[in-house]
Amino acid sequence: MRQHAVLLVFAVWLGSSELADGRTWTDSTGNYRVEAGLIGFNDVTVVLKKENRQLVAVPIAKLSNEDRAYLESKDAVAQASRSANAMQTWTMMSGLKVVGRVVDYTRKDVTIQQRRGKTYVNDRLFDNLPEVYQRMLPKLVAHFEKTQIDDKRGFDSWVMKLRGEPRTFTCEGVMLELENGDEYGVPFFLFSKEDLGIIWPGWQRWRAADKDRAKQEHERLLLQTQAQAYQQDRMANHQIAMMQLQMQGYQAGLFDLWEVRLFPRSGVASPPLSVVVPARDSRSAAAEAIRHNPGYTAGPVSKVSRKY
Repeated sequence: MRQHAVLLVFAVWLGSSELADGRTWTDSTGNYRVEAGLIGFNDVTVVLKKENRQLVAVPIAKLSNEDRAYLESKDAVAQASRSANAMQTWTMMSGLKVVGRVVDYTRKDVTIQQRRGKTYVNDRLFDNLPEVYQRMLPKLVAHFEKTQIDDKRGFDSWVMKLRGEPRTFTCEGVMLELENGDEYGVPFFLFSKEDLGIIWPGWQRWRAADKDRAKQEHERLLLQTQAQAYQQDRMANHQIAMMQLQMQGYQAGLFDLWEVRLFPRSGVASPPLSVVVPARDSRSAAAEAIRHNPGYTAGPVSKVSRKY
């Protein structure tokens, strides 16, 4: 299992066994509970899948002592260990299938150069790269150079025209861990529209966090669990509903919890979202949801009942 700045573990339920392996999760007051299966967690947040397949992210500090103890149990770790090597299959815009596990967002440079008659990509020999990445590189160059490059022959011809000069492209996308353990950045524009809808939603928040490691780790968890749940049953409607449950204020009547349906603005390549936010009224809830999800407009807003 990979170690990041904080421990990140996953547990998977497939098909009909998903609900059977679920459990009742309770908040620290004992008044709020949800039937759900564990999808993933780090030392701050746990992501659960409800019976309606909706994902909810809950601060671990808001959970009951029993639930927090469960997350530290051998059973939870054993569930994670069984799924640690599970690969995912992603579809590119070209139809190419890529087997790999989404592990993080990334923004990195890709430098291509010919030296002594051989092509290097970020100082790695092109011929030593995994075949699937060799097949993606012509598409990457074609995108940035705004030219048609259909295959390896066209790519080699383009490289020769560089005459030994390096060409660098800045790519924004996700890191995929391939079956051999190597990690490669894959730009968003290479993914099919359906798969892009799963990995794109948290990108702007991850980028806005910049050097805030805690916030980026949070978005990394949501990305990984979102991808994992999507791959379980290939449904595109898995969206994270953020349950930031500030129960003391809720109990005191300072605010209610509201579910806000968000829709992407024109030009934003992302599916609709459902988020849950604390607010005094529906208008404040809509404003809060948009503040945390730039690029969206608010749709229907409804108050969340105490028994969710």
